[in-house]
Amino acid sequence: MQKSNLKLVRRNKPGATHLDSGAVSSGPFDAWAWAERISVVGLFILAVGYTLFVVQDLFVPVVTAWVMGAILRPIAESAGRLGVPRVVAVIATATVALLILLAIVGLLSTPLAYWIGHTKELALLIKGKLQLLNQPLAIFDEIAHALSGVSGGEEPASMHYDTSTIISGIVSTLTPVITQFVLFFFAMIFWMLYANKVKRGIARLFSDDRASVVARKVLDEAENKVSQYFGTLVVVNLCLAAVAMGLASAVGLPNPLLWGVLAGTLNFIPYLGPAVMVATLFVIGLLTFPTLKGAFVAPLIWIFVTTLEGQFITPTIIGHRHTLNPFLVFLSIAFWAWMWGPVGAFLAVPMVISVVVLKRHLSSYSAVRAS
Repeated sequence: MQKSNLKLVRRNKPGATHLDSGAVSSGPFDAWAWAERISVVGLFILAVGYTLFVVQDLFVPVVTAWVMGAILRPIAESAGRLGVPRVVAVIATATVALLILLAIVGLLSTPLAYWIGHTKELALLIKGKLQLLNQPLAIFDEIAHALSGVSGGEEPASMHYDTSTIISGIVSTLTPVITQFVLFFFAMIFWMLYANKVKRGIARLFSDDRASVVARKVLDEAENKVSQYFGTLVVVNLCLAAVAMGLASAVGLPNPLLWGVLAGTLNFIPYLGPAVMVATLFVIGLLTFPTLKGAFVAPLIWIFVTTLEGQFITPTIIGHRHTLNPFLVFLSIAFWAWMWGPVGAFLAVPMVISVVVLKRHLSSYSAVRAS
């Protein structure tokens, strides 16, 4: 009996060895499986990124309309609760917001156009003020001289402008802008009117009842958090605009109203907006004050103000439950600014908020299904 058992064990040994080798060989198989998954996910991300870049003329107005609609919809609903018809409240709210936006653009466009038109004179004036940087800036003169030598230094004797070419250039430039603006405005109105129907339609796309409920919660919470975030930021930025006006008036910068509007507008873009404001104050200080010391006063004070606001005041008002990872926000701003330009930088924070909300609900949904 013992011998038969021993033979049985010996007969099973090759099979056991085969199973062991199969277990060992499963390691490389798992590695290849993970490599395949990572490759598929990477290709999917690249395809989505390329699509967002190519069709940005469509996505940018629509996403901006969603963000602005999330900000303005509570105002329209408040007017509706006071007895104002819903359509009238939505159109009036969107129109007033549009007029405010156009007023800001008009206020900022005049000095911007002036500075762009006098770039060479301003550069020479700034270079004269920055005497300590004359040697580093001299390299640009050398480069310009070398380039003029390559081109032969000859200037065309006369320039002839074709009127039809100028008109076609203006039309080709303005047509996409007007198209995107119209798309943005009407998409914002339709979202404010039919947001609940749209979210219910998206939730019905999921066959699982639990997944449908989660999808609706994600859409509602993402919109609410974006609305709360920007609602708080509007109040904070209005206060910052007042502080900037007082600072500009106190240090002697020209047109304090302009710097107040610019500061309040740029602060909607974290990190990048305050940095641009500091650089602008420094340049204007160079053009306004006779000494380098005077030019540093306003930028240094503004760095202190924005640091106090960004690190203490706004997080305290918003609360820890709305606090986002600063590094994640910075990376998002850098990516979307590269992808979609200044509007992408403005949309970066709402996208981070939406992704965080989606991740939290997906984690809860996966935990419920696993249990």
